Amino acid sequence: MKATKGLCSLLMLLILPFAAQAGDTPGTYTHYQFAPSVTALDSVDYGITVQTDPGYRADVYWSNQFSLVGTGSGGYTGMQSNGGSHRMFLFSIWDATEAKPGSEGSYCVSFGGEGVGKSCRMAHEWQQGHTYRFHVAYEGDQWLGVTVTDLATGGSFKLGSIRTASNGISPHGMVNWTEYFEWSSANANCFNQPYASAAFDLPRGNGGNAVASISGTSLSKTCTGYSQATKTASGSVQRNAIGNSLRGAVISANDVCIDASGGARSNVPAITYSCTGGENQAWVLGVDHTLRLQNNLCLDVANGNTSPGAQVIVYSCNNGRNQQWSQIGTQLRSDLSGLCLTSSAQGAQLTMQRCTGAANQNWRLPLPRN
Repeated sequence: MKATKGLCSLLMLLILPFAAQAGDTPGTYTHYQFAPSVTALDSVDYGITVQTDPGYRADVYWSNQFSLVGTGSGGYTGMQSNGGSHRMFLFSIWDATEAKPGSEGSYCVSFGGEGVGKSCRMAHEWQQGHTYRFHVAYEGDQWLGVTVTDLATGGSFKLGSIRTASNGISPHGMVNWTEYFEWSSANANCFNQPYASAAFDLPRGNGGNAVASISGTSLSKTCTGYSQATKTASGSVQRNAIGNSLRGAVISANDVCIDASGGARSNVPAITYSCTGGENQAWVLGVDHTLRLQNNLCLDVANGNTSPGAQVIVYSCNNGRNQQWSQIGTQLRSDLSGLCLTSSAQGAQLTMQRCTGAANQNWRLPLPRN
């Protein structure tokens, strides 16, 4: 089970909080209310559309959370980009003791950590731009089930059913959220988390007979200068890690990737290597002009050398200008020297050279930078 944490202007984005603390991640919330006459719901339909996929190695969870009538517990259901593992759909209830899977490929487990309960899950490669409807409905004898439908294709699957201590979903305290679940890592900060955006539809209860309205939005306590939760006619859009790129490969003109040689460790050569999708090739170009790996290592001009031929390494991020880069067209230029990142033979260490426009100075970066 992933735990949750706790509207900025363009001007705020230009005033960079370089003192971001370890473990900082963005996050956004949309809070809902129903009409006072609604006291319990037999079912609720939620909709989530990931508008900008943060990348296959991202750790981002988009979810709908609800409480149960007459209990102090509740649950949530949503979808994850899962750090390079299979993408997942999840349905969890706190304090539950019974669960049963749904469609083929789904399974249910017990969870602990931030409470105990049951969770039903299914690996499914969700698609950017597709709206997924989560139908949360009581099925009798206190069993609550979730069926997910891809509204773009019409395909659907059942995550499973969990027996609760209630017969109704509460209309109070309902919230959608975006969680960057690397918050639990000491290496996480505002500049190595990838940009993502998602649209959340207004919750619809009892077959659409009760439609929620937005009571407010809020942000996580960290990286607030890089998050927005904006109301729309149909719900809200949540954007996080604004100004950063997606997390992904930086690819040369001959289709090889910038790689931390020998693994994602500090003070190793930066080379080009066959693209593997590995953690040591998954970069975020931050709004602070750093190129960072997930474990907070930066692309670095060794020893701050400003001369042509300077070697490029992967090194612990330290806010030095020798770790800051600007994307100029297809070139990556050092903010310190103005020289261009240059590749040679596959496996050879990258160097800094005068910018010539040659093919070995051309790079494709994970986009967008918003």
